[in-house]
Amino acid sequence: MTKLHKAAELDFVVDVSPQFEKHVNSAMLRLQVHYPACRFAWRDGGISIRGSSDLTEERFRKDVLHAVYREKIYAETLTMRQALVAAVTSR
Repeated sequence: MTKLHKAAELDFVVDVSPQFEKHVNSAMLRLQVHYPACRFAWRDGGISIRGSSDLTEERFRKDVLHAVYREKIYAETLTMRQALVAAVTSR
């Protein structure tokens, strides 16, 4: 028998370091895809999360910070990846 999880209402803010701020919008878009029952907004140095989820607040914070960090890495390595693809595909 499968145990059903009850979704909890969320309303909290995950603080984001200033060095990651320019990656927040992309991260929030990606998070919205993964958590459609939640709403994300940038407010006063953090990402505000409201909605419902069966994840704990601690796990949600981890996922949010991971998404922001992933976007930073993606942006910083984009030029290198584009150059690699161009080098491999050019004749």
